[in-house]
Amino acid sequence: MLTETLHATPSRLLKATINYANTDSELVYDHRKAGPGPSHLLDEVNPQPMPIQDGRALQRTGEEFSLDIQGFELVRPLLAIDLHQFDDVLKALDSHTANSVTPAERDRLIRSEWYPAIETWIAKRLGAAHVLTFDHTLRAQPSAEGPTEQSRSRRSPVKTVHNDYTPWSADRQLRQTLPEHGLNTEEYPRYKFINLWLPLLRTVKESPLAMADLRSVDEADFHKMRLIYPEREGQISVISANPKHRWVWFSDMQPGEGLLLRVFDSEQQGPITGVPHTAFDLPGSSGAPRRTSIELRTIALFKD
Repeated sequence: MLTETLHATPSRLLKATINYANTDSELVYDHRKAGPGPSHLLDEVNPQPMPIQDGRALQRTGEEFSLDIQGFELVRPLLAIDLHQFDDVLKALDSHTANSVTPAERDRLIRSEWYPAIETWIAKRLGAAHVLTFDHTLRAQPSAEGPTEQSRSRRSPVKTVHNDYTPWSADRQLRQTLPEHGLNTEEYPRYKFINLWLPLLRTVKESPLAMADLRSVDEADFHKMRLIYPEREGQISVISANPKHRWVWFSDMQPGEGLLLRVFDSEQQGPITGVPHTAFDLPGSSGAPRRTSIELRTIALFKD
């Protein structure tokens, strides 16, 4: 494991609205149109005011965060990438005019440069035999000032509590991804789906990410939701309200920092498959620069 010194900020406990699933409504997300998509996964959500603890302050009191206990970790990934080559690509996310890099070219560059570096770093950190990156999403809120990129790899921050996989969808993704890399699913009895969330361009002052400590959730909180895309269907979990939930965020996250999220673990049985998480409206952030980030989805494979 790498020893890292992380950016420290003043402590604070805040109360903010967390948008839970309204389980009285139909649990379907239809995203067959191009574009960044809505910030809510459901037409009807159940907003609840919840206390959210600053993980940086908790770290100063001695609390440590891990994928196996809370389900998330604050990290400083040491990636073998020349990030300067991405300056124009990432700045184009803020541009309202045509630029020389198309979304398809940008995504090819991310796959060719970022994916291998992230796989190497996560494999070393977790002690995995292999790590496979199979998808990514840029989160950049559309602006009313100009045209919005029409691409499914760029979406708005999601402000509905969810976890990315159910046992059904994780198994399907595993069986789809491993053969593409010449690997046999039978050789890896243990696997984890790990997301890496990275701020881009600037300090996060708007729509930060919050996670519910896995020790505070119940099986009854998890509900399967159907995803509809033009070429396929999927399934995730959305989460209903529970006053027991312990919410944590990390204030003022900067480029160079990141969050690891455990969104599925083959050793975990039952509906609690991974850490619930959501973007939320940070009190007092009106007028702050829009949050821009990337999340990369990986499968970590273990021989035993």
